[in-house]
Amino acid sequence: MASSKKITDIELAKILMDPRRRNIFDIAKDEPVTVTQIAEALNEKPSRLYYHVKKLEDAGLLELVETRQQGNLIEKYYKSVSGFDAFELDKSLLAEHSDTVMAEVMRLLEPGLRLLSSELKNNKDSYEKQVSLSINFSDLTGKEWLEANSNMVYAIRDKAEVKKDIAEEMGNQFSMTKEELEKKSKYTFLVLSYKNDDAENLE
Repeated sequence: MASSKKITDIELAKILMDPRRRNIFDIAKDEPVTVTQIAEALNEKPSRLYYHVKKLEDAGLLELVETRQQGNLIEKYYKSVSGFDAFELDKSLLAEHSDTVMAEVMRLLEPGLRLLSSELKNNKDSYEKQVSLSINFSDLTGKEWLEANSNMVYAIRDKAEVKKDIAEEMGNQFSMTKEELEKKSKYTFLVLSYKNDDAENLE
């Protein structure tokens, strides 16, 4: 069963939250690949990816598993290190590097918001790009709010994880009294999702 890995190093957190490096990591999960193969999968030039692959290797997220001689060239094959499919930023890291973490979060939000704005301005019957913003206002108890959050996390994570484990993980993040768990309050849900390629190719 997959489990959420606690991240305590801010540089590792920044790498894991970087969409391009995350894409590279994901491509190399199933089988060893070269930078050229990664570039083909991402429709990129290999020269633009060597730096990112090196960063992932230095961070211990990619490992060199094989080298092959091809004429005068040596091809390097990389594979992702297991255990980083799901991760959680440790509370000590959040406290010490709150400004940096918030800057990284905003860096993830900004491309999606730009893409959404572009699609809205097109004024067409349907979006041409894959971007979605869902807004919901709900009256929930604290317990229902925790359950709603765990359901959303379960929906987008590896289904090898168990819902009750995610619910427990979510519950451990908050110190809620019995009264807060049972009392109805107003909650706002904003769910933004977008296709990384569409956001990166936006002019």
